[in-house]
Amino acid sequence: MTSGYLTLNFTPLEIADTVRSVQAVEGHLFWRFEGRKAKAMNIEISTKEYRDLLDILHIADIVISGHRREEDKRSERHRALIQKLYALARGEGLDRLISHNESVQQYVPTAEFEETSLAHALIDEFGDHLFWDVLISRLSVRDAAQIAGGIDRLNAMSDSDRQAVEGPIRQRYIEEFSANGVANLEVIERFSTGEGMPVKTSD
Repeated sequence: MTSGYLTLNFTPLEIADTVRSVQAVEGHLFWRFEGRKAKAMNIEISTKEYRDLLDILHIADIVISGHRREEDKRSERHRALIQKLYALARGEGLDRLISHNESVQQYVPTAEFEETSLAHALIDEFGDHLFWDVLISRLSVRDAAQIAGGIDRLNAMSDSDRQAVEGPIRQRYIEEFSANGVANLEVIERFSTGEGMPVKTSD
């Protein structure tokens, strides 16, 4: 990041406080926030911290858009903010991590960034944890509903009564998957296009 000043203008709709300027001076970023009702606030961030911020931004970008075939208008402001922060990757080796893709007119992580970033390891760890958590939760609810006489009856139970039914089931699945993973997991009925929530892996 070179000496001098960089200025970015953000719209009032981007986050609660509007970012008015980002200045880079001698390896440090100075962020100036002006809220509608708040006093001005200055935040200093070093180049090393900005490098870590790139990991955080990439994780956010993957969570927001990584599973989508089409852009989600709900996250349009978030993605625009990520792009503006990516655009600051200049000088001190940072421009090797983020480049501007002319074909899509966006700043994108480079191959060097992908190879050196901690972001993907963290995403993989979170995805693995989320997979088991959701699997155990849904199987536990399914089995507990069968015992209770249906999902409506299960949902009508008090928290303590539901825990008494669902808790042991959840613990059994935790022990099974901790010991064997999916080795003993089988589909014993044919897939049906009838009742039930369809599986959705992306939009």
